[in-house]
Amino acid sequence: MALSIRIAHIEEQIQAERHRVWQYITTFGTGDNGSETSSRILSNDNGKMLVEFKTPVPLLFGMKKVFRTVEQLTLHEPELVEFEETEGPFASRREQISLQQRGTGTKILYEADFAIGGWLAGWLLGILLIRPAMKKAVRQHLAEIKHAIEVQAKRTAV
Repeated sequence: MALSIRIAHIEEQIQAERHRVWQYITTFGTGDNGSETSSRILSNDNGKMLVEFKTPVPLLFGMKKVFRTVEQLTLHEPELVEFEETEGPFASRREQISLQQRGTGTKILYEADFAIGGWLAGWLLGILLIRPAMKKAVRQHLAEIKHAIEVQAKRTAV
């Protein structure tokens, strides 16, 4: 049995229309974008996708490990993407990204819950190490998304 750990309300405001943000965050099947991060669509059936992700995670002493996950995605265009890990390092992991139009901009809101095997020991590891690392990674990823979309929006506006 694994105890659930919650990550609530990490948000970013992007100066771009929601449809542009939606298009950016739901573009999967990308590989070589200059990093070790990649995604590959395994199946796509009417708003439900099975996607393989490869994500580098920093470890101690500057080392890193690339984790492979397979996730079931449910797309609720244009406001919500739900992720559920079906293969990967967690006993369970669910995430959601919602998009809310705010004037000419878009607010991205990230929420998640996950569990690590090992009952109490896994829960303590998750609370003390994994959750802070995930929060930091999500904040960084949302900042990268913001930058990329805003640069792209400026190019197309000119």
